[in-house]
Amino acid sequence: MGADLNLKNLNISDAKKYPGLIIRLVALLVFAVFSLSWSQSCRKTDEAGVVKDLLRTVAGLSEKKDISRIMGYLSPEYRDFEGRNLEQTTRLLEYYFENYPGIAIHLLDIYVEVNGDRAEAEADLLLSSGPLETLRKMVGLIGSYYRFNFSLGKTAGRWKIIYAAWREVDSNSLLPGSRAILKKIFPGQL
Repeated sequence: MGADLNLKNLNISDAKKYPGLIIRLVALLVFAVFSLSWSQSCRKTDEAGVVKDLLRTVAGLSEKKDISRIMGYLSPEYRDFEGRNLEQTTRLLEYYFENYPGIAIHLLDIYVEVNGDRAEAEADLLLSSGPLETLRKMVGLIGSYYRFNFSLGKTAGRWKIIYAAWREVDSNSLLPGSRAILKKIFPGQL
C-alpha cells in the first residue's frame, strides 16, 4: 500500500482511499509541534534555573566575603543603579565587608525571565549582620528586606550580571513566595 503511493500527486479524493495515512500524518504533525514547543519551554526553564543558581552562588560568596569570586560573576560592562562600575563596586563591597561582621543573606523568592541571551531577575533578600545566625534566630532578630533587580547577559555560554539595582522594602511588599520561605527560616516569627 505505502510503497507504490506517490505522495507528490496525492489529492483530496485520494485521502478517502488512505484514511490511516492521513491520521498518521496529522498525529505526526501534532507530535512534532508539541515536541518543539515543549523543548523550547524546557530550555527557558533550564536557563532560568541557571540564573537562579548564579544568584544563589553570589549570595553565598557575599556571606563568605569573597570579593574576587563575586566580581567574576559581573560583566565587564557592569553598572549599578547609581552608575558604579566594577572598580567602584569592589570598593563598596570592601567597605561593607570590613564594617559589617557576620553578614547573613537569605535569598528568598526569585523571578527570572529569559529572552535569548538576556535575562531579567527580581529577587527578595533578607540581609542582616552582627551576632551569629543561630543567635539571630533565637532572639528573633530578622534584619532588613531588600528587592534586587538584575539584568544579565549570556556570553560564551556563561551568564554575567550586567546591571543591578536594590532598595529596601517592608515585609508587606515582598514577592509572593518570599513569605512562605521566611516561615520556613523563622518558624513562629511571622
